[in-house]
Amino acid sequence: MTQAIRTAGGVLDTTPGVAGQGTPPAPPPRFGPVTSVILYLVGYLVAGIVVTVFITILLGVLFEMGLVEPPSIDLAAAGMDPEKILELLGPLFFPLIILVGVYSVAYTWAFVRLFDRRPLSSLGIGVAPGWRLDFGKGIGLAAILLGVVFLISLASGGIAVVGFQRPAPPDQALVPYLLIAIVALISVGVYEELMFRGYILQRLNEKTGPLVAVIISSLIFALLHVTNPGANFLGLVNTWFIGALLCSLYFRSRSLWLPIGFHFGWNFLLGFAYSLPVSGLPFHGILEVVELEPESRLAGGIYGPEGGFATLIALALLGAWLIWKRTKPRR
Repeated sequence: MTQAIRTAGGVLDTTPGVAGQGTPPAPPPRFGPVTSVILYLVGYLVAGIVVTVFITILLGVLFEMGLVEPPSIDLAAAGMDPEKILELLGPLFFPLIILVGVYSVAYTWAFVRLFDRRPLSSLGIGVAPGWRLDFGKGIGLAAILLGVVFLISLASGGIAVVGFQRPAPPDQALVPYLLIAIVALISVGVYEELMFRGYILQRLNEKTGPLVAVIISSLIFALLHVTNPGANFLGLVNTWFIGALLCSLYFRSRSLWLPIGFHFGWNFLLGFAYSLPVSGLPFHGILEVVELEPESRLAGGIYGPEGGFATLIALALLGAWLIWKRTKPRR
């Protein structure tokens, strides 16, 4: 009898074979889980620096030859003001995010193939039946959680909605701007989930088990947001909790599409529906929101809701509901 086990990456054929026949077993990874994760992170940074230097040199040569018109951007004049930086970058901001996503996915694919000797789809990114539903469920869960955060911020008086606005900069066409923004934020969801809930979480889980793997992978995820504008300790804690939630979504579905949907839905709705900063980066949303208390610990201040108590309260409510759902008496 032929038995097929459906996995996150596709279908694994477990048909019994005759001795000496069938597909040979895949070779083991070159390094252990912990060593692989360290090499993966160090290699990502080193390769990123090399690629950045190469592109910088190439652009410098093209600028000097007059083949490419250099952009008139003076980042030094913006200082550390995120709004001024985004204003100066203008139409280059989202394409840069997409380029980072392409690099991250390509690097992860190469690392998994060379050092783990397996396909990228083994991390749960394959196009298996039900991936669209998982993606949609993730967006829905993000919408519910953000709705609670927004209502808490409104009820507490930390923010106020004074009207509506155009969800794009004045000098850019609306539809192209929103389309490239959607592609960029999907890119963020794909490559960050592929890295943290894909490679790092799953490789650590092989050695330490789920609990330690969730703690460590979520901590690394949170620490990479420390340099964002307005980042604070509470933002670090909230980002860790969100990372842990994304880990639980992966373990629940054994697919990255559920956390990818949540990640994209959270970033897009927070920035373009509620017009609030996303990890310290301001976006042009449809609502005109005024912060009544710019340094409010409840609303999050410059870092946005991810750095405020409103998100912590919403995450606590979600956690309590999940615990109740798992422990309530069953018929």
